[in-house]
Amino acid sequence: MMAKVWRKRLYRTEAIRSVLTDVLDRREPVGDNRTHLEEAAQWLLRAQGATAEDGMSGGYSFEDGWIPAYPETTGYVIPTLLAYSAYADKPLYRERALAMATWELSVQLESGGFPGHFVDQSHPPVVFNTGQVIFGLLAAHEATRDSAYLDAARRAGFWLSSIQDSDGAWRRSDYLGLVHSYNTRTAWALVELGLATSDHRLLDAARRNLDWACAQQQGNGWFEHSGFRPEAPAFLHTIAYTSQGLLEAGLRLDEPRYLAAAERSCRIVMGHVRADGWIPGAFDREWRPVGTYSCLTGNAQIAAQWLRLYASGEEQSFLEAALRANRFLKSLQDCRTGNSNVRGAIKGSHPIWGGYLFGTYPNWAVKFFMDALLLEEAVVEGKVPWIRCW
Repeated sequence: MMAKVWRKRLYRTEAIRSVLTDVLDRREPVGDNRTHLEEAAQWLLRAQGATAEDGMSGGYSFEDGWIPAYPETTGYVIPTLLAYSAYADKPLYRERALAMATWELSVQLESGGFPGHFVDQSHPPVVFNTGQVIFGLLAAHEATRDSAYLDAARRAGFWLSSIQDSDGAWRRSDYLGLVHSYNTRTAWALVELGLATSDHRLLDAARRNLDWACAQQQGNGWFEHSGFRPEAPAFLHTIAYTSQGLLEAGLRLDEPRYLAAAERSCRIVMGHVRADGWIPGAFDREWRPVGTYSCLTGNAQIAAQWLRLYASGEEQSFLEAALRANRFLKSLQDCRTGNSNVRGAIKGSHPIWGGYLFGTYPNWAVKFFMDALLLEEAVVEGKVPWIRCW
């Protein structure tokens, strides 16, 4: 453990402050959603400004500082910033989101896919990463009607369908060269693209993957291949990716089988949420919690899905769980520190030395945190029209 602490540079002053805060279990004041959203959005702009281009830094870590621009998560941050711009009536966020979308056009590969990992190195296209960029391109097209974004999304979608196996799974060109159930979120991107372009080939490819994923759900509700590696427990992050892809695709396609599979998984996770909103960070295939930390990205993802399920059926237990999870996340967002590297950010794990992204504040944690709060504002407060958080 000490070697890991040294390697992650947790001996630095800014890191020591974060570690001591978690050792003492100190929490931040919980304010209104608007305050927490603005702090999160400001951090996202700083993450974009930390790179040499208009892509967004993958996040901030005590080990490496600001991480290089990350095409995958930049892609799905775009719709969140566009939604926040409309919510807050602040055009700057729309402008910066569209700059990110234009940057995505510049890193698209000749095949139509998008590179995995960060752009400080040359990387081949990756299935999941490409799917997430499609969300940003579609949101940019919806906002501007610029055909360049839709054309790029089509090229990405055609690449995805061209390398899909006959059973609907993606085994080539995905993370670690393994098959993953969480590519339901890639299938959901194809659903959105297929509906936007009236292209049934893309919709058929999406359905094949979603059908394959449903076949991976076991009797206890667990999805095989829902983690990064088959032999390891799955982070709540990837479990939530799996259920969200099925949930959102099911809503868009009006497909009860997908909705039922997603709801079952979401309901099981709901049984593990504490009164204070803490949720275990990882599970084994028997749904036994692994570790003593919380994966905050997963917390935000699942809270958004509980809000979606509540909005669809008005089951009070989903709403109560989502509100607890959101309050827990807000209590861990530091909106008072003078350290702009972490102010408004959401760390990978709580405590910060937990098993998911030790010592790191990833941009996708902030994205999903904002999604959950924007949905709370729409679903619970009724302050704004429905916001599509892709």
